[in-house]
Amino acid sequence: MSDPQKLSNLDRAAIIYKMLGDNLSVSLFRHLSQAQLNKLRRHAETLAKVPFDLKRKVLEEYYFQLMSEKIRAVSDGDQKVLFDFLKPMSSDQIKYLLEPESELVKALVLSQLSIEVQVDVIKNMEEDERARVLMQMNDIDKIPYEGIINIENDIREKARLVPHKAHFNKGGSKQIADILSKLEPDFEEQFVSHVQNEDPELARDLAKYYIPFDSFDKLPVDVVREALKSVELNDLALALKGMSEEFVTYILGNLPQKTQIMLEDEMKDVEGPQPRRKVESARRKLIQAVKQLAAEGKFDIEDFLDTDMVE
Repeated sequence: MSDPQKLSNLDRAAIIYKMLGDNLSVSLFRHLSQAQLNKLRRHAETLAKVPFDLKRKVLEEYYFQLMSEKIRAVSDGDQKVLFDFLKPMSSDQIKYLLEPESELVKALVLSQLSIEVQVDVIKNMEEDERARVLMQMNDIDKIPYEGIINIENDIREKARLVPHKAHFNKGGSKQIADILSKLEPDFEEQFVSHVQNEDPELARDLAKYYIPFDSFDKLPVDVVREALKSVELNDLALALKGMSEEFVTYILGNLPQKTQIMLEDEMKDVEGPQPRRKVESARRKLIQAVKQLAAEGKFDIEDFLDTDMVE
């Protein structure tokens, strides 16, 4: 197998298939039926070592054949810019879109984007894959023009299924804080302590959203008083169960005298062991009231709960 003139059309197609790989070839030969594609795949597997010069001649022949047919992408009378649908997409969306694609397809698509997006996507790849994609960028000009058109159409269709930013939650420290506020206090304390040791940056971010109940005495007095007014006295009495005498005194000191007397009566009613879930539920109501005040711009949580202080 050294003379291109003696090759059958199946031989030529199989050589192209072997050179481009399965993913790209399936897109290139999309006009074939599944049975024909399977036949082509099996024939490609039977090819042993195809001389480099022969592969080059077959690919050049195919390329020039396509160019002679003057295949052009035209839209509304103007020349169409391939992959233009990618421009409004974020780097995260591009990463998601390209995840299942071959290195050659990734290289082709990325080469159409700005250098900033290219770098942002590539730096998140594993080192081996990153190297392979960069190497493939040097071989993009070897992809037949029809192959590029087919890939563009394929990626365009897949891009329609990529979620918009509004359709998915990226998580982050706020979401972690919201989850923590609904879990057991013991776990909250363990997790926060762990984060402070293992990831100080995350700990600082959590400080913007995370409000431990025992930190109420660090909040602005007017915020504490407004939050206390928003909950029922029986909930407040339950929330104070198990807290230090100093903390209870602080809370009482931020209530009107009449309300203090009423709260003390409520606290007598809940003396003795109480279900943990009821106590935690009562504390969450107070925490939620404080978060609502922060959301309304009454104060900045981070300013009052930040542990990184300068004397």
